[in-house]
Amino acid sequence: MHDTLYVANVPVETTEEELRELFSAYGEVTAIQFDTDEKFSRRIAFVQMASEKVATKANHGLNGHLIGNQSLSVSYPDLNLTREFTAKQRKTAETIAAELGEKDEVPLRQIEAIIRLCGTSFAEALLKEAQELDAGGALRTHDDTRPRSKGGVFFYLARQRMAPDVRRIVYNRKGRLPEAE
Repeated sequence: MHDTLYVANVPVETTEEELRELFSAYGEVTAIQFDTDEKFSRRIAFVQMASEKVATKANHGLNGHLIGNQSLSVSYPDLNLTREFTAKQRKTAETIAAELGEKDEVPLRQIEAIIRLCGTSFAEALLKEAQELDAGGALRTHDDTRPRSKGGVFFYLARQRMAPDVRRIVYNRKGRLPEAE
C-alpha cells in the first residue's frame, strides 16, 4: 500500500503541526515521523495519509511547495517496480531530457527511473527548480570553477531528495531497474 510519503528538503524549523496542516489539505494525516537522510545530513519526513488516494493527491499537489525558501520534494519511500512506464511518463521524460539537453543513454535512463520511481510531479518540480537555479548560475561545480549545467543542477537536486533505495537505482545502477519480483 502506498499511503506513506517520503518528504525531502524539509526545513529544520518546520514543526509536526505545520507539516500536518499542509498535508491535511489533501486528506487525513495519520502519522508524521521526522528523520535525517544520513548521506546528505538533510531533514526528511515520512507522512502517512489515511489512504493511497489522498497520498497520491498530496504527492501531486505538494511537490515543489515552498516552505520558507526550500522546495519540498515528495515521493514514495518504497519501490514499486510492477507499474508500467505510461505514455504520460514517457512524454514527461522526453520533455525533461530536451529541456536539459540530455541525449546520452545513461542520463536518459536516469530521468526515466526518476519519473517511474518518484513520479512525474516530483520530476517536473525538480526541473522547474533547476531552471530557476540555472538562470541565476546559483549552483557551481564541486571545484567552483564554473556553474553547473542545467542537467547537472537537476541531477544534483534529485540525488539529495530521493529515498535511499531509489537513489541507489538512479545513481549506483545508472537508472537500470532491478527485475520486478
